[in-house]
Amino acid sequence: MQITTINNVLIRHNEIKQRDSIWFLHAFGDSGLIYQEAFDSKLADHCNLYVIDFPGFGASPLNLDHTSIKSHAELLVQIINGQTAQNQKVNLVAHSIAGLIGTRICQVLDDQINYFFNVEGNLTEADSYFSSKPLQYETADAFYESFKTEIFELAQKEERFKRYYANLRFAKPEGMRNWSVSSQEFVKDNRCGHEFVVLSCQKLYIWGTKDTPQSTQEFIKQHNLPNRMYDGVGHWHMHENAEVFYRDVYKILTENKDAND
Repeated sequence: MQITTINNVLIRHNEIKQRDSIWFLHAFGDSGLIYQEAFDSKLADHCNLYVIDFPGFGASPLNLDHTSIKSHAELLVQIINGQTAQNQKVNLVAHSIAGLIGTRICQVLDDQINYFFNVEGNLTEADSYFSSKPLQYETADAFYESFKTEIFELAQKEERFKRYYANLRFAKPEGMRNWSVSSQEFVKDNRCGHEFVVLSCQKLYIWGTKDTPQSTQEFIKQHNLPNRMYDGVGHWHMHENAEVFYRDVYKILTENKDAND
């Protein structure tokens, strides 16, 4: 793993020239460290890996020119285009609310996208159970103090919240509020889910039985979405179920590449 910055965005990466790339997008309050096991998986020998900290999260400072969900997608499209050779394909792994960003990137890059793995991404209004919380507070700081306490208490009980809490401490309250506010247009009336449904690229929705809302499970069935369910797994597949998660992504990509060669 190497570290670089582009447009003041921190990117963890390894590069195997003349190979396709995978871009990993973290969730609300999180950082690219959520994907640290990717660099120890077979994916690191198969693809160029790029794991970013969005502006205002992890080690990337707030960028007042890019504050919204949509503008972060546009910023990442610029970065991806700058790092991708003309004949290379792009794969996306997006987690939770970053599924909105991943969907927008797929819309813009279109045929350049090979595969989109949407991990517990927002399909219905019920999926915004964390990311809508800032709307309940008058200020970003008031939300952050309350949310920080809530996650700390959960981390005392469940291992899976410990890494999230560590990442959360580096998130900028204003950055989290900006994502919350700007996501609402996509969340309302399940617009996010319907936009994912009509994407023309190869795609897979990954979810676990532990945290996925019932309305989202029904949405998946109703629209016959390509999906993979993991029984007993919660929201963070990339570390709760790391070995299986990365193995399955690797298998899907290699089998797909063999079929297209």
